[in-house]
Amino acid sequence: MKNNVISVNKRKIYVSILAGGQGTRLWPISTPQYPKPFVSLGPAGTLYDGTLTRAWALEPSCVVTIGAGGLRGFCDRGGADFLEEPAGRNTAAAVALAAAHAWSKVGEDGLLLVLPADHYIPDAGDFSRTVFSLARTCLDQRALGVMGIRPSGPETAYGYIEAAEPAGEGFRVRRFIEKPDRAKAEALLKQGNFSWNSGMFLYPLTILRQELATHCPGYWEACQSWLESGDPEPYLALTSISVDYALMEKTSKVVMVPADFIWSDVGTFPSLYALLPKDDEGNAGWGPGRVEECTGCLIVTRKRETLVRGLTGHVVIETESGLLVVPLSKSDGIRNAVESILSGA
Repeated sequence: MKNNVISVNKRKIYVSILAGGQGTRLWPISTPQYPKPFVSLGPAGTLYDGTLTRAWALEPSCVVTIGAGGLRGFCDRGGADFLEEPAGRNTAAAVALAAAHAWSKVGEDGLLLVLPADHYIPDAGDFSRTVFSLARTCLDQRALGVMGIRPSGPETAYGYIEAAEPAGEGFRVRRFIEKPDRAKAEALLKQGNFSWNSGMFLYPLTILRQELATHCPGYWEACQSWLESGDPEPYLALTSISVDYALMEKTSKVVMVPADFIWSDVGTFPSLYALLPKDDEGNAGWGPGRVEECTGCLIVTRKRETLVRGLTGHVVIETESGLLVVPLSKSDGIRNAVESILSGA
């Protein structure tokens, strides 16, 4: 079937934005009280607001943010509805909840687009073109869909997708690979047919419901109980597991379209540093503090009475929630220390 035969009814698109996480990956910019999607990242803006802008640019039937009740106040903007989870049960449950809700809003022939709330994608036009390319491919191939990111290096923080034969405007997916070590990541890139797993999915609802029934039995019914009668118990009993593990790695009905846009999940300080504009000395950041004789640093200050001087390749973050000073090259290894600080240990 030729690609131009496939048409996508925008009014059948239901966009689900998944809001969650512990808020510790960019501490102390983000915290459990002020998670990453909702805090300002200086020149990069607020990731959640950017996600809303891209979602509405698609002209969908509706945009719905899914998350714990405590996030409602953060999400009450941009025209999106809010769908509360009884409790966090990872992305498999959240996707099933979005699907059951979408079924009631746009019908069984609808398309569910799942977007994390905390991705940085500066070009909404390129994003929209990729979404509609993936939608046409999913409808043509009667398959679930994922956007693949073209790797810029042997990254170990992302899962990988192996492309098989061409399908529609993309490829059939041979397999998903969980976050590899560096040696394996380098080997995957040499093969030339691997993409990063973006965590952005598009699902024809009828096919998704069938595949959930096969690989995630009970999830649809648990979500219906919550939506229709307000009974949280079946949802609370669901296994906390990602949609990648629970569904995407098990089903054989998956297609991938390579993403034609700049993308970051802004999950580390090096990734934040990479997307920010730099001064003549290669420094990035924001805030009223003074910076002198620094090179290649990421510096965020809260007070005018702050001086950062004579550093090379460091992260310096000063907020009301804490102070972090660490070499940029070692900033990926602070998670355990941060969790210890936050727990009071």
